[in-house]
Amino acid sequence: MRTALRRYFRHGLFPQLMVFEAVARLGSVTRAAEELHLAQPTVSTQLRKLSEGLGLSLLEWRGRDLHLTVAGRELQACCSELAELFSGIDERLAPHRDRATQRAGREALRLAAVPGARQLAARLMASYCEHHPGVPASLHVADSDELLERRKAGEDHVYLLLGKPRNPD
Repeated sequence: MRTALRRYFRHGLFPQLMVFEAVARLGSVTRAAEELHLAQPTVSTQLRKLSEGLGLSLLEWRGRDLHLTVAGRELQACCSELAELFSGIDERLAPHRDRATQRAGREALRLAAVPGARQLAARLMASYCEHHPGVPASLHVADSDELLERRKAGEDHVYLLLGKPRNPD
């Protein structure tokens, strides 16, 4: 079974399947390209690569009309099942994602730095993210006057300023 699955993990086959599903469902390369926010030639290329990768003709043109072959109809059914499967995965993981977001929202780190301290700030953020995976962290870089205003407003947790600090009051 694993050997048979290899075909589907090569050459970006999953995106090709999703492109095919849209074309089959919409009956149009142009409408599928619009829905997927892709250029029409990209959609056509993905369809060609999918057909070549599977060694099957999936679509045929009759005049200006696009029709699925027998293999194309079979693949469309499989793509629909795949879409349902992935939708189910997303539904099952949503509660965990919500908990992680809620937990991370309370613990988010907000760091602010002047441009001259950007490299130090980046190293500190990298270290923080390494020790606290999944916890969001943000870095705001601005001049010292803006950072002092942010400090007055309590917008960030940590401020990195260079030079002699001014009296913020």
